[in-house]
Amino acid sequence: MKSELKMQYLNLKLKISGMVARLHEFQGTLVQKEAELEDLQQKLAVKSEELAKSQRRLKELEKNFKKSDNFAKIVASTDNTAVPTAELKQKLEEYITKIDHCIDQLRNP
Repeated sequence: MKSELKMQYLNLKLKISGMVARLHEFQGTLVQKEAELEDLQQKLAVKSEELAKSQRRLKELEKNFKKSDNFAKIVASTDNTAVPTAELKQKLEEYITKIDHCIDQLRNP
């Protein structure tokens, strides 16, 4: 009877030791996963800011494009008038330069 109880005790002690070892292993894994989560949350915040910045640029480009579109309509409507075409061409070149600059900014965030 005593030897049987002693065997049960040793078996339980062995099982508890195994459980404690797994607990320590899981705690280490938990700490590692928490650090990984924090890193990913920081990366998400950076990417969210980049997205917001890109969206603001897009709105600005759309606004500039609408201005350019209106300017093209003005040039088309004044094609047969005596409006100085040199000034219109210069303004058109300015708009094209600005658009090219905006496109380059979007390509290289």
